[in-house]
Amino acid sequence: MFELWKKKSVKENIHAMMPAWGIVLATLVVSTLAMEFAFTSGWQAIWKTLFRFLRLSALLTLPLFLLPKVCSLLEGFFNRGSRQLIQVEQERDLSIRPLKNWILRPLQGIGVSLLIATKLLGFLEIYAGSRVTLETLLPSGHFNPERLLSVTAIAILVSLLLSFLWALDDLGVRYHNRKTQEVRMIGRYIGLLLPIFFGFYGLINLFEEHSRLLAAQYIAQMVVVLYPPFVVLNVLHARYLARYEEILLKRLKMTTGVTIIDRKEMATSGI
Repeated sequence: MFELWKKKSVKENIHAMMPAWGIVLATLVVSTLAMEFAFTSGWQAIWKTLFRFLRLSALLTLPLFLLPKVCSLLEGFFNRGSRQLIQVEQERDLSIRPLKNWILRPLQGIGVSLLIATKLLGFLEIYAGSRVTLETLLPSGHFNPERLLSVTAIAILVSLLLSFLWALDDLGVRYHNRKTQEVRMIGRYIGLLLPIFFGFYGLINLFEEHSRLLAAQYIAQMVVVLYPPFVVLNVLHARYLARYEEILLKRLKMTTGVTIIDRKEMATSGI
């Protein structure tokens, strides 16, 4: 992982993360000079915003070290019986694209995070027997160990889940049924709109004692907070795959010579 920050790649990484820097800078300017924004205000917003950005970025990217282990643990779920994982060379794409890495995948990450947070808060409501309020979820001005542990757990879970699915998609790994010759995508169809819709709608429902407008404003600020770290995750994820592709494919137990040149050839040859 540390090779990703060698001198030759630092400039490329900085350029690839430009949307994240832009949002962080805008947050600093607005919250410091204009008004309370993204749960910070005044000159303290400088260090609070930067620290929060670095902390969330670290929580999302450090689990990449575990990606080979995750591949080893999950490959058995796919490679059994007449089913196996194959690599479709034409669909292998390790490049960083603005639409995919700056818009779609960060939004996907935010949606999944909010969806998991909604389920967690709903569980806490049942467990505690009391209504969850804004103060339970939103950042506060003092240290809260319960909130820190919750955010850490959600970030690690989301990172592991999406990193694995994105890796399958970017490496061109597909799910192949040798009996029916059916090839399915795995990572791409986790869904983009549904996690976002249910995540946002669920959080709004948790704030029934507040106006929908106020709840929407807070959720919008949460998106601003989460977007830069997810851009960082996307960029470093792409760099990680480019460097450790061979290791990941071995952990997924990709059979040698199963890289498919043409789906029509695959169907006729009975691979």
